[in-house]
Amino acid sequence: MKKEFEWQVGFCDGPDQIPAESFPAVVPGAVQLDWAQYKDLPPYWEGVNFRDYHWMEDKFWVYRAPLSFELAPGQRAWLCFEGIDYRYRIRVGEETLLEREGMFSPVRLDVTRFAGQDCELEVRIAPAPKADDSDSRDQARESCKAAACYGWDWHPRLVSLGIWGEAWLEIDTQSAITGLEASYRLSETLDSCQIEVEVQSGYSGRFRVSLIEGNEIAAVCEKEAKTFRLTLDNPKLWYPQGYGPQNLYILCVQAIDSEGKVLNEKTRRIGLRRSRLVMNDGAWREPSGMPKSRSDAPATLEINGRRIFAKGSNWVNAQIFPGQMTRGHYDSLLTLAADAHMNILRVWGGGFINKEDFFDLCDEKGIMIWQEFPLACNEYPDKDAYLAVLEQEANAIVRRLRTHPCLVLWCAGNELFNSWSGMTEQHHALRLLDSICYREDRFTPFIMTSPLNGMAHGHYLNYDEHTGVETIELFNAAHNTAYTEFGCPGMSPAAYIKTFMSEEDFADFRPENEVWREHHAFEAWSAKSWAREAEAEYFFGGYDDVEDLCRKTAFIQAMCYKSNFEEMRRQWPHCAMAMNWCFNEPWPTAANNSLISWPDKPKSGYFAVCEALRPQLASLRIPHHLWHGGDTFTAQIWMLNDTPDVLEGGRVELYYCCDGADETYWGGIDFDDIPAQSNLACGGVMFKIPDSFEGLISVRLEVLGRAKLGSWYNYPCRSRAAAPKRRMLNA
Repeated sequence: MKKEFEWQVGFCDGPDQIPAESFPAVVPGAVQLDWAQYKDLPPYWEGVNFRDYHWMEDKFWVYRAPLSFELAPGQRAWLCFEGIDYRYRIRVGEETLLEREGMFSPVRLDVTRFAGQDCELEVRIAPAPKADDSDSRDQARESCKAAACYGWDWHPRLVSLGIWGEAWLEIDTQSAITGLEASYRLSETLDSCQIEVEVQSGYSGRFRVSLIEGNEIAAVCEKEAKTFRLTLDNPKLWYPQGYGPQNLYILCVQAIDSEGKVLNEKTRRIGLRRSRLVMNDGAWREPSGMPKSRSDAPATLEINGRRIFAKGSNWVNAQIFPGQMTRGHYDSLLTLAADAHMNILRVWGGGFINKEDFFDLCDEKGIMIWQEFPLACNEYPDKDAYLAVLEQEANAIVRRLRTHPCLVLWCAGNELFNSWSGMTEQHHALRLLDSICYREDRFTPFIMTSPLNGMAHGHYLNYDEHTGVETIELFNAAHNTAYTEFGCPGMSPAAYIKTFMSEEDFADFRPENEVWREHHAFEAWSAKSWAREAEAEYFFGGYDDVEDLCRKTAFIQAMCYKSNFEEMRRQWPHCAMAMNWCFNEPWPTAANNSLISWPDKPKSGYFAVCEALRPQLASLRIPHHLWHGGDTFTAQIWMLNDTPDVLEGGRVELYYCCDGADETYWGGIDFDDIPAQSNLACGGVMFKIPDSFEGLISVRLEVLGRAKLGSWYNYPCRSRAAAPKRRMLNA
């Protein structure tokens, strides 16, 4: 039986002070949201209202709830918390039950002795951890708290605190199963699986462990013990979408009496797959000279013996406050990812560890997860206190998630080997995480950080005004094993932007306007990010007004994401991953690299990515995006095939037009059968652009008899002699 609490919360300045006032609290939630509700504050995501929340990170917050319950003979009671953010003390009456740091470790405390009493439960949360007084993301470097809370180039500084997971009083019998741990090992030939099961329970009798597939018991073991080994022959394996079915089992543990009656039961879903990270095609040949002590790091995922081109995105916090993350919100976002043909999401190390619903849905939808621990862009110390918390948190994270087949790769964190972090393999935090993943989940690969040798992080522009180079030109010439981050900035639709800023602020489009700046139009990463006026100037000759800038940069974002993803696919098998930065965002941005505006609104760039990631398609490879009147348009026609099936040969035909005029038939190219997971360059195309033309060039590829394989492209064209439409507002 589960019993929820009626919470009140208040704040004070000291570890033992009593709050001057208390007010209703929502659990799961955050203290900031409770205070805002109590004081009827305007939404934190409008304008710069989030600044009014800054003081809350420096207070002690005290949750209180009545604790009163009765027990029948043979019953016990536990306090259960899925997650508390971040440093906290739990008391019943005057008795301290637990003091702990860390938001990802669950809590389960025996409170049987308080039965029949009228007590008060108190959870006291300390101020947010800070390694210094910089008021920057560096403050996260000595804690396991999500670094993004302290501010990022797409995230305002809003440091969450509170009970962010479910909390309840659980009453059960002494035969209750309080925990169920599982791990497994597939044979080399994948035709047999050994599943190790550990049961936590105070019961000393007999247990039955069953592996259930549908309505059938696939394997069973029964004995008086707490550890079990199940052997499963010919297991049904889990595959990412596009490569096979998403088979799942139910692991069921039952406490039974001498007559076989079930006294208590606990279940856990499990999927079986073998994940390996292997060397990319040709990677052992580099470097070609001596000493040959380190080649590019392996970056090809091999699932159940099949090498996969991992195509997807970077997942960041779905909400500013983790307590607001719900199954419905996860499902909305992950459905968008699956519908875009994504088979992987990199869960970035500066964010939260997602709730169980996230991983359940990824299991079901066939989306692989690259999971990072909560380390990002800092040098994390070799201090005993920090390492003790990291070990506690990492153990909890790995044990909770290791039976999710979607989780195919562990990574210690984001950009830790870069100059701004200054870490190496010798830092104790990374050695510790490696050892935990080996001990607890040996057969899921682990890497120290992203990027590693051979991988690419960036670029995050569509056009660099300082070098005069379009980013697609860099990607066309690149030779990377993986693109684990790359971004195409663009502004959100004007109507969306006006939902979080006033008409007056919208019209006042300047870096000095703090609303535009704090919603990342300016000075997010550099002075001119992410509202890329220079790109509107380069591709279109300027813009008429802010709404026109929104439209044009959205067009640019979509155009470039489509080209970039298709180019990365062409670089298979040497390149084995393509993940843009980023998929989603935790609050509304005026401009960003994201495909989805908060909370779940697709941008035009998202729909372009849907087209680019189709498993099979005709693709146009262009040398650059901007064309000029009088140019000879040149491109290559490719056929892309990510699937495990042969793409039958056929004919691809090309049509083009200028600014909506009648289509011109250029011609067609025949192509042969394309083997599974292969790409083919079919031939080149050339046509003359009219001398004085300025507008959009549209190119359409049609595969005869197979409409779903066709593609459509639009590229800007400017007259070489034309002047900008108007001077940019912020030149």
